Amino acid sequence: MTKLSHLGEFGLIESLKRFQNLSQRVVKGIGDDAAVLKVKGGRYLLFTTDMLVQDVHFSLRMSPASVGHKALACNLSDIAAMGGEPVFAVVSLGVPGNISASYVKGLYAGMWAVARAFGVSIVGGDTVRSDKVVVNIALLGEVEKRKLIRRQGARTGDWIFVSGPLGGSFKSGRHLKFTPRVKEARFLVGKFKPSAMMDLSDGLAGDLAHILKASCVGALIEEKLIPRHRGVSVDRALTDGEDFELLFTMPSARAKKLLEYEGPEKFRFYPIGVVRPRREGFCMVRANSQVEAVEVKGYRHF
Repeated sequence: MTKLSHLGEFGLIESLKRFQNLSQRVVKGIGDDAAVLKVKGGRYLLFTTDMLVQDVHFSLRMSPASVGHKALACNLSDIAAMGGEPVFAVVSLGVPGNISASYVKGLYAGMWAVARAFGVSIVGGDTVRSDKVVVNIALLGEVEKRKLIRRQGARTGDWIFVSGPLGGSFKSGRHLKFTPRVKEARFLVGKFKPSAMMDLSDGLAGDLAHILKASCVGALIEEKLIPRHRGVSVDRALTDGEDFELLFTMPSARAKKLLEYEGPEKFRFYPIGVVRPRREGFCMVRANSQVEAVEVKGYRHF
């Protein structure tokens, strides 16, 4: 019998895909940052969910408001990765009976602050008793059909970008107070439309590998171009995870225009490499000009 520790999170996801019951209204089910569903009119409905578990994603030493912030912001980051706008959320909460009411109120205060900042309505949920604190949020978003971005779509010659510095998120506490890049994503899909996009939750190496696999391409990134937080090594920038920046690809002509853009929006995007044919693999040019294969690893749940 295969254990989850051997199968891994993404191996488990692959094995569960056969249980999908896809109607004709499902544009995309398992395998992207959010499901894409057909509704009437010129928009798609986006549907995503994320779960936080005590002693895995947070500890009781952390402020409940910051945990609540992260719980909803993670979901907003998924909607942003598809080019959409978040609209409605439901919250399911598992808590031990000895947790104080003020702790639970703190969780919701953190969620409410994020919801208010991004125009999201929290419309319901569920509460149960559990041995540890568990917070699960399901979020609905919307995106115009012509602005939908998925992980597949990267093409040879596209430039690869990230939306901000990487690495050290958990150690620094940034994973509890990050701003989901909804505004940046809407700017991109409105003016420059990436060819593929996702958010960085499991590390640059692992998440870029998802785009490459979905798009059937390879990549060459450059160590010196990868933006990093102060004191963070390039290897940690590749594997730490929980950055929640955008990772996207874009045809070179549009990429150059993006870097030259001087409009009112003051976003900064960092080119870190180029998409190559699949046969050339996933490689990185080190600071010493040596080219080496990127080891695809990141956070592992199992």
